[in-house]
Amino acid sequence: MNAGDFDNLVSMYSEEALLFATFDGQPLDTPSLIQGYFRSFFAKEGPGVELNSSSVRHTELGESTYSSTGLYTFFFQDDGQLIRHAARFTFIFNQDISGPILHHHSSLIPA
Repeated sequence: MNAGDFDNLVSMYSEEALLFATFDGQPLDTPSLIQGYFRSFFAKEGPGVELNSSSVRHTELGESTYSSTGLYTFFFQDDGQLIRHAARFTFIFNQDISGPILHHHSSLIPA
């Protein structure tokens, strides 16, 4: 995401992926909805994410299927002011397929 490579980012999602996005209240369950969500985020000034690598946990769920959970912080500029949103995530992915992300749930951490 931080590289700004939209095509590479959305290609990581399976055609059947489900995204519960940080900044969208509806489940995003089609490639066009997922692309629209990230297109909107990339339209912000200086968008990015910081991974809290010490919080990340990986669990093998089955052959080539894993979950990753942890914390990250989204950031962008709004009227010249840096905005930061701490969030938590869960990814389920299959490393043997093109578009390995099967499920992605991200939500803001309550204050």
